[in-house]
Amino acid sequence: MLNPKVALFFLAFLPQFIHRNGSAFAQTVKLGLIFDCSGTIVNVIVALAASSAGDALRRRIGEASVFRWLTGGVFIGLGLRMTDFAAQ
Repeated sequence: MLNPKVALFFLAFLPQFIHRNGSAFAQTVKLGLIFDCSGTIVNVIVALAASSAGDALRRRIGEASVFRWLTGGVFIGLGLRMTDFAAQ
């Protein structure tokens, strides 16, 4: 609710799906609830998949220090990539 981009998205996108003969408020609430429920379901699925992938990596790699070095290397690589974008 505090993100202005989301509010602007809803103001621009939802009126296309609201019928004139019905209650605009009720339809907006219904569409908002559908959006929230579907977003929650997708986020839960992503979180469960990431958790399973993390557990599988920990079992395969074994030692936690190797996993930390691997994760740290990924973050360093992403940071270097971001500095490349910032320089442009």
